[in-house]
Amino acid sequence: MLIAVTGGTGYLGAHTVRALLAGGHRVRLLVGPDAEGAPVLDRLAEAGSLDVLSGDIRDASTIEALLDGCDAVLHAAGVVGTDNRRRELMWQINAHATETLLERAVTKGLDPVVSVSSYSALFPPPNGVIGPDTPTADGRSDYAKTKGYADRVARRLQQQGAPVVVTYPSSVVGPAFHTAPGVTERGWAPIVRFGVAPRLRGGMQMIDVRDVADVHTAIMKPGRGPRRYMCGGVLVAFDGMISALERGMGRRIRRIPLSQSVFRGVSRLGDVLGGIVPMGDGLTYEAALLLTAATPTDDTATVRDLGITWRSPVDAIVSSFPGGDRGGEDLGHPGV
Repeated sequence: MLIAVTGGTGYLGAHTVRALLAGGHRVRLLVGPDAEGAPVLDRLAEAGSLDVLSGDIRDASTIEALLDGCDAVLHAAGVVGTDNRRRELMWQINAHATETLLERAVTKGLDPVVSVSSYSALFPPPNGVIGPDTPTADGRSDYAKTKGYADRVARRLQQQGAPVVVTYPSSVVGPAFHTAPGVTERGWAPIVRFGVAPRLRGGMQMIDVRDVADVHTAIMKPGRGPRRYMCGGVLVAFDGMISALERGMGRRIRRIPLSQSVFRGVSRLGDVLGGIVPMGDGLTYEAALLLTAATPTDDTATVRDLGITWRSPVDAIVSSFPGGDRGGEDLGHPGV
């Protein structure tokens, strides 16, 4: 298949493009002006048949050129992070450009039309578990709100019978493939830098980046109609994540006891400051709620339909450090 891909120079996208090429597909990759000449493009070109198209996803003519002659599309482009100063850009790309691309792909008859969402678009769930049928949430952060908007667009098209497939990755971890680290790794960077972390009750769903890439490759089969797949992976306790960071760093992290209420209060302050000064990808109130709620996901349909076995996200965290197990260079799938 000739598959149009957006977001392929990003952390998750690069792994996905590499997996698609390894699966024998041809890829037409949309590259924004800021990513032209990125080192990852040469490495991806070595993996298979790659056609690079430069352009702005917010431009309708760029979307038309990207989709022209393709069999399927995988839309992974998005502004990911917690810096509220990028609010307008998030709405332009995560919401409105996504709506245009999905609608045009359906009109042009591509199958499947894959939209990469996030489990934050479904948080909080009404029954305590995030699954493929969980209703789209209102969202608290700008990121979650824009992903929720895109999810409603995708579900509307699905209700009309369009072959739209939505994936919902949780916190994605593991070594980057010649790109910047993922947002989860950027989030724990202060802990690694200062060697101090809260001792906190809670946990998050985490998934190896290669597993999400495997899901995206497995769903590239036409004629199967609209579907939604959770990519939650494994629920990792916060203390277990800190232990994994210690293994990757090769040194101890000082743990300071902190109540959930204080932790959430600090995150609210981060939200306020994020609209004023560059806070990077630190902790948001929404992320704090996800972490302290330790909300599990229902990945049953994903595992059953696609034959996926999740790798250990703890091992993926360790391997993201220099000198760690560089499993990210291996396309094999050893399982957990």
